[in-house]
Amino acid sequence: MKEFRINNTSKILMMYLTWFFWIIRKAFTRLSDREPKSVCVLYLSGLGDIVCDTMFFESLREKWPQAELTACFPAAFCDVQKDFFAFDRYIKHQSFWLTLKQLWSLQADLIIIPGWLVRNSLLAIFSNAKAIIGYVNDLTFSNRYLNSFRLELAGIQAKRCVQDMRKCHLSQRPMAISVALGLKTYDIEDLEIPRMKESLNHAVFHAGARFEGRRYSEKSFARIAEYLLEKGWVHAVYLIGASDDRAINLRIKSYSKFRTIRDKSGISLYQSFDLIRTAKIFVGNDSGPMHLAALSGVPTLGLLGPNFPHISGPLGKQSRYLFHEFGCSGCNQRGCDYSYRCIKAITTQEVIDALDEMMRD
Repeated sequence: MKEFRINNTSKILMMYLTWFFWIIRKAFTRLSDREPKSVCVLYLSGLGDIVCDTMFFESLREKWPQAELTACFPAAFCDVQKDFFAFDRYIKHQSFWLTLKQLWSLQADLIIIPGWLVRNSLLAIFSNAKAIIGYVNDLTFSNRYLNSFRLELAGIQAKRCVQDMRKCHLSQRPMAISVALGLKTYDIEDLEIPRMKESLNHAVFHAGARFEGRRYSEKSFARIAEYLLEKGWVHAVYLIGASDDRAINLRIKSYSKFRTIRDKSGISLYQSFDLIRTAKIFVGNDSGPMHLAALSGVPTLGLLGPNFPHISGPLGKQSRYLFHEFGCSGCNQRGCDYSYRCIKAITTQEVIDALDEMMRD
């Protein structure tokens, strides 16, 4: 895989400072072999990253059934996440200082950091937790989009190893932590995911995405919606997304005369989640809603580019994906010298053919 570097001097400097703080924190943290009674998973990341770790959270509960498990997640995601795995307690992150104050009140025996973002590491380092385990920093200080991370520990003894984030799925990122803590490991191949809610007669499309290179053709979305409606497979197609996605959804609607293609941008995340988990089928770009659909047991078609399917594809035997690999695939997704050819290479007919197969299964 070709490596891409993000030129961001201030962020790289912050990574050096984080490592400096980590060395000090580790030096002043006493070792203990006591079984933790209070465990906090600190993961301020995207919704898809968090819900894909559901099996990891379940393995924590199995390992320490008597411990209080706390989740420190972005506030907007907590209500949706708890439908996949309910923690005993939630710290709903809104600001650094408020979250740090809540972590101090928690007095956790162990903080687990499944992701490598600087803000996760700094909150753990400056907390009063008795032990910390996770991916504290990118030791190459290169700030690449994806990298190999060495497992770091403070106040706890375990085997240190390296997790290559370029070779594993989102759901497998905590695997090095699982091995170090003696947790049950899991396999994502041929994963059977039961439906969370009974299917209703609608489809859900998500045409938005954080990066332009992940956004599939709006005209193709309109044609695909028309196809599902013309075949009578669904009675309505809901276009979900944040308020910022309204312009995308309205353009999709403008390409069709079907009134049953309905814009639902701007509704709450939980309302979108209710539409997703009751959908007969979901079609969407590489984003959080795609993972919500797949992990809800909904037949999910992911339209991927430029991320590799083995990194961010939808989970479950009921899911499919479409992806075209190029020499530059796996890029940092910030600009493109080839006009986002990876996502554009997916044809409307490919999507229709995939949907035909999925709807007849």
